[in-house]
Amino acid sequence: MNLNPIILSIPIYFLLIGVELLVERFHQTKHYRFHDALTNISCGLTQQVTGVFMKVLGVGAYALLYQHLAIWHVPRTLLTGALLFVLADLCYYWAHRMSHEINLFWGGHVVHHQSEDYNLSVALRQGSWQELFTFAFYLPLAVIGFEPEFFVYVSAFVTLYQFWIHTEYIGRLGPLEWVLNTPSHHRVHHGRNPQYIDKNYAGALIIWDRLFGTFEPERERPVYGVTVPVSSWNPVWANLGHYQGLWQQLSRTPGLGDKLRTLFGRPGWRPASQGGPYEIPAVDPLTYQKYHTPAPVQLNWYVFGQYVVTIGIGALFLFTQKDMNAPLRLITALWIGWAVVACGGLFENRRWATQLEPVRLLATLGLVLAFTYHTAWLGLAAGVGGAWLVAAEIWYARVRAATTATYAPVPLQNA
Repeated sequence: MNLNPIILSIPIYFLLIGVELLVERFHQTKHYRFHDALTNISCGLTQQVTGVFMKVLGVGAYALLYQHLAIWHVPRTLLTGALLFVLADLCYYWAHRMSHEINLFWGGHVVHHQSEDYNLSVALRQGSWQELFTFAFYLPLAVIGFEPEFFVYVSAFVTLYQFWIHTEYIGRLGPLEWVLNTPSHHRVHHGRNPQYIDKNYAGALIIWDRLFGTFEPERERPVYGVTVPVSSWNPVWANLGHYQGLWQQLSRTPGLGDKLRTLFGRPGWRPASQGGPYEIPAVDPLTYQKYHTPAPVQLNWYVFGQYVVTIGIGALFLFTQKDMNAPLRLITALWIGWAVVACGGLFENRRWATQLEPVRLLATLGLVLAFTYHTAWLGLAAGVGGAWLVAAEIWYARVRAATTATYAPVPLQNA
């Protein structure tokens, strides 16, 4: 297998996000917020980078079962491809449902629901640990006999389908609503309104929710997000915050039985001695306040500029990592993680982010030189990269000087 269709679709994702932004401008609506959208993309980039290492587990286990336990060897045809799509979508339904109904698994999926907005960038917001908990739901397909490469490609289209349903600009779609998962159905899934919690788990086909009793139509406009907001632009905290809270809950919970139920029961479960399960709070869309940090416009422009560089290096990594040696692959992945965390830290005016930013800029030049070390591009990379470094350091110094007096830090809250 060469490249995952999801990675190949990244340029299309950004093109469609750009189109949605133009539609928003035309309609003068406000479904995007700068910090939130960049954090969504940061989480998506982090998930794709960690997925380079995670897929060894999921695809490796699938290939092992296929090799040793496959009952048949299903041929690749249009008909078997359609069958595999439907079966992969059914597996997705149950993997997704259990990611909501099992507290430990929820920590891998909660990232996707943290955004308090709803737009195409939210589709890119994915948890880095999710595959650890969901890959096993697809293993029956290996036993049936769908070969690994066939499975990876076809199941990727179940994921690709779900991109377009993350929008508020498409309303009801008539008879299609009975069969397909649509933006209306998926808006319900992202709502934190009590009546919308744990509904509409479908990937591409809403028929699974109708069959298994988890369907809910869109009756009122959802309030988006999770019942305990993450309140941070940091993609690493977005992935780890739930587990910190889970650890604290386990430390307060006596008895092995209750600890296991805390891990594998529904999110929010508590023993009676601690008040019982958390009540899902009602939410008023007129008074609900979204998480916000008042970063100055100069800082926003600076972070956006650095983010373009980060996305460029991230794309280069995803398209070329198979040809990298192990140390360069790991160093690049760590740098990308540092960069997206730094962007969130700057939005929140974290002291560590502001102090380490000049060092991160220097490390960026070092990474570019490492990419080109054994190539004819080294001299050009050193010249252009050096000029970029000087310009970026001056730009950052000016931004800090202009914003330090007026930009107060915002405290980090636990997820």
